[in-house]
Amino acid sequence: MSKFLAITANPDPESLTQYIGKAFLEGAASKGADTEFVDLHAVGFDPRYTIADRTQYLDEGPMPDDVAQMQRKIADADVIAMVCPIYWFTMPAMMKGFVDRVLCRHFGYNRDGSKSAIADKKFRFIALTGSSKDWYRESGMHESLYNQVVNYMFHQYCGVNDADLVYVDDLNMGDGSQPAREAASEHIQRIKKLGASMA
Repeated sequence: MSKFLAITANPDPESLTQYIGKAFLEGAASKGADTEFVDLHAVGFDPRYTIADRTQYLDEGPMPDDVAQMQRKIADADVIAMVCPIYWFTMPAMMKGFVDRVLCRHFGYNRDGSKSAIADKKFRFIALTGSSKDWYRESGMHESLYNQVVNYMFHQYCGVNDADLVYVDDLNMGDGSQPAREAASEHIQRIKKLGASMA
């Protein structure tokens, strides 16, 4: 049985971010996958890179306990979805801190270039955006975000072959109108299908 993990970064427990992460898992569960949901804000993950992270990086100290706990969750999963809104055309501080601390040397990549602990995992970076996917492509922002997250972080640095960027786009934060709710529902169903298709 495959294991799916969704990691979200949004301070609002009722945000679309959370519903999208859960929808991905629901789709996978419908095909028999085991699932786990991690809300970084709810669990109190500290995104700040500390001296403990620095000493681990320099081989002068152990992996910080909170980091090791998150790494075990990833190691136990086959498919990982990282779900967050896009702020100023990149991931928010909570998700960036998660990447900095958890996908670190000795786990996400190795100094000698050997195969990382996550190389055989499947990753989907699900980005919630205010602008449309077409705008991201036409403006060049898609190329920038894709290169940062998928091409350089996952493919080149971590050696992950199966990684992709998925948009939940054209959103208006705080819009509770009927058209907005219908659009959100369509996004949720699409992401549920994505989870099912990967199970």
